[in-house]
Amino acid sequence: MADISIRNLDPVIVAKLDYLAKKNKISREEYLRRYLSRIAEMDELVHLDEKYRNLVSVLADRMEQANDIIAENTLLLERLEKKLDAQESLESSEGRDTEYE
Repeated sequence: MADISIRNLDPVIVAKLDYLAKKNKISREEYLRRYLSRIAEMDELVHLDEKYRNLVSVLADRMEQANDIIAENTLLLERLEKKLDAQESLESSEGRDTEYE
């Protein structure tokens, strides 16, 4: 493992770090090691979060497109149904007309 040394830290900061480490019942070194590890992992988490948000956005767009297509198809089917009903009515009335001839 590599070593990191930080010079010229404000004594108030060092005291706060010592307090936080003691509160967690670990050494200052361990506290800083864990904290630095979390900072290093944060970039990856931010990147994954961004990818997830983009994916959700793309999926929401696709769902909206699908809903539009479904609505359009529903209208077309309703029109087709009306035309078929009209054609059946016409054929039915034509059949009655030929019965009387």
